[in-house]
Amino acid sequence: MDPNTGDGRAGARRWNPAGDGAPPSAEIAWLARSGGIASVLDAGCGWGRHLAVFAGTARTLHGFDPDEEGVAATRERLRGAAADTRAWAATLASAEPPAAPYDVVVCYGVLHFLPRTERADAYDRLASWTRPGGLLAIASFNAAVPIPPDLRPLMPEPPPDSGELRTRFADWETVRARSHVFDDEHEGGIRHTHSIDRLIVRAPGRT
Repeated sequence: MDPNTGDGRAGARRWNPAGDGAPPSAEIAWLARSGGIASVLDAGCGWGRHLAVFAGTARTLHGFDPDEEGVAATRERLRGAAADTRAWAATLASAEPPAAPYDVVVCYGVLHFLPRTERADAYDRLASWTRPGGLLAIASFNAAVPIPPDLRPLMPEPPPDSGELRTRFADWETVRARSHVFDDEHEGGIRHTHSIDRLIVRAPGRT
């Protein structure tokens, strides 16, 4: 996502504060430690931080992102992993993951960029890529705290609050859920306050 144009097309540079060298989110690291996960898809993989944490155990590590620089960094980060590793340039609307459904699907920091109707389609696609009994992990900003003015062009229609995400996956088992407000500082000393949902749910059914 170009920070000036809001361009989310495959091949565009995306605004991504969790860049190269960022550690995995705590709940994704927890998932990786839980074991029994053979295949992982990261929908919006950025620089690969949420795939690399599974590299010692999973046999399939796939990720896509519209930012080709991030895709290249993900490939380098996964180089040498004893797994089928693939990273490619795509968006949530265009991606065709080759090994779906997966044991774990991760989508962090992507959905809040999408208009509401596109986000609804994205929820359905993410669900379809998650195997029965598999886990879907989502982190998305919402507008319970107003989106900072400098980010509004990139997030013109974010979820209004936690209700949208929780309602969409109400029939999935909640494994972990946290909604909270936090302050952060980005490159150049830019400071933001965000309201965010972090949700891990288990798909209905078992294989």
